[in-house]
Amino acid sequence: METIVDSVDQSNLPQLIVFSGAGLSAESGLSTFRGKNGLWENVSLDVVCNYATWKQNFEAVHAFYDARREAAADAKPNEAHRIIASWQKRWPGRVQVVTQNIDRLLEEAGCRPVVHLHGEAQLMHCVECDLEWELEGTTYDQSGCPICHRKKTVKPGVVFFGQPAPHYDVLYDLVSELRPMDTVVILGTSGKVLPADRMFGHSPAYSILVNLEPGRDMDEMAFNARHYGAATQILPGLTDEIASRMDASHRGA
Repeated sequence: METIVDSVDQSNLPQLIVFSGAGLSAESGLSTFRGKNGLWENVSLDVVCNYATWKQNFEAVHAFYDARREAAADAKPNEAHRIIASWQKRWPGRVQVVTQNIDRLLEEAGCRPVVHLHGEAQLMHCVECDLEWELEGTTYDQSGCPICHRKKTVKPGVVFFGQPAPHYDVLYDLVSELRPMDTVVILGTSGKVLPADRMFGHSPAYSILVNLEPGRDMDEMAFNARHYGAATQILPGLTDEIASRMDASHRGA
């Protein structure tokens, strides 16, 4: 399982960055966290996603993420996932996929590699010995760490609020290396956790926002283009525009 990509290639070929949030998987039936009827409206993130308090809420934390894995097991990649995978195949080595999502629908659609900025629900992590391992099935049986055998030090392999996010360095490197010839597609994110407008909207790259509807947490006018509606409906129409930019260097641009 690959979770880290190399930095953007500094050749003369344009690069494409796809940066996604929970809205990408919403059309596959997975609840968003912050949108209307999102998970955080019904469950306190301070109970199930706070690094300072998760041990106090051990049972609730594992019940919550067992439910996330069960939901993901029933979900299938949608057309937007598949289109992103087709972009990676069309321009091998030049399309970096970075997601805030903890599901693996991008991988199921054929994306390789994918950077999971906030971890993966299917992984478990022992904070005592730092072991990370793949969970078989959807339910954690609370058997403890396979190495140090501690039980109350095992959490889902998801980055909680207040916990360092190791793959943010990958994201920051990608942002720092963006050039005018590069393209960024930002989709399905409110911008509350990671300010996509400040990272990509003010970068040298050509930025395209795809969200279900306008939001209030980003300066959306900072993006070069904005498309509102279902990602499965919008992404097919973006392929030709992206291709014209990705193939521009071959025409002497």
